[in-house]
Amino acid sequence: MGAPQAVPRLLLVAGPTPGRHALVALAEAAVAGGVDAIYLRGLDRMAGDRAGLVREMRRRLGPGIPLLVNRGVTCPRMEDLGLHLRERDPIPAEPPEASRPWTLVGRSVHSPESAAASTGVDYLLAGHVYPSASKPGLPPLGLATLAAIVAAAPCPVLAIGGITAERVPAVIGAGARGVAVISAIADADDPRAAAAALRAALDRAPRDHDSRKGERTMLETTDTRASDPAIELVVNGKRVSLPAGATILAFLASKGMTGQMAIVERNGEIVPRDAYGATRLAPGDRLEVVHAVGGG
Repeated sequence: MGAPQAVPRLLLVAGPTPGRHALVALAEAAVAGGVDAIYLRGLDRMAGDRAGLVREMRRRLGPGIPLLVNRGVTCPRMEDLGLHLRERDPIPAEPPEASRPWTLVGRSVHSPESAAASTGVDYLLAGHVYPSASKPGLPPLGLATLAAIVAAAPCPVLAIGGITAERVPAVIGAGARGVAVISAIADADDPRAAAAALRAALDRAPRDHDSRKGERTMLETTDTRASDPAIELVVNGKRVSLPAGATILAFLASKGMTGQMAIVERNGEIVPRDAYGATRLAPGDRLEVVHAVGGG
């Protein structure tokens, strides 16, 4: 098996069902645009030569792009694959590094509780964050729950569900390391251009959230400097030091709160809850944080 691979920032989720673009051609275009990993979802239900498909994709993409499959695909050792677990799948016991059968292990989660229980994996896929055509009728998690998942997670988190280039700053502000997409690339007229737009948005976003705990590490107490460089502001009348680039949502998550649990006034103006993840705090800001009765 190959060496363990880095956690991606832009993950394409794709299946064997034909769509607007053939699967291998779609993968090639996405990687050319900046996708750095591909999760081949549903290969366990695919009829035909699964190993041949994976071999062809590996040949066309080269060895540097992680390919992940679900449990049940029978060609992992042959094809040097990563494993992506559904939330209902058991987490495999961690073998010695030298005999680890997977180059990368991820898991889908939908709650902070599930995230906290996800020890032994390399990354989590949290969603769906926004309304998504792939999850009709199911309410989205929203940015506040995404931030709570990041705070609970023992590893980096990727956001999925309704992700667009315009929404990248908000999910990165909520603590995600990166994003995963399906239709934003697969349904685009030009998958390479769509991937490039997402990659550019990620590359412009701050990289403050690459630690294993995301923004949870940004603040341990309200009166202790967490790291340098730092900014000084006032929260509920008390002077606070925070890392430069901290968002309102990060501050709330560090106190064990979600966005739905608080009403925040910044410099005399109420901040909309859906803007908490994108609102970066500045030196000299004055915040008033009120715990919302009943969380709403």
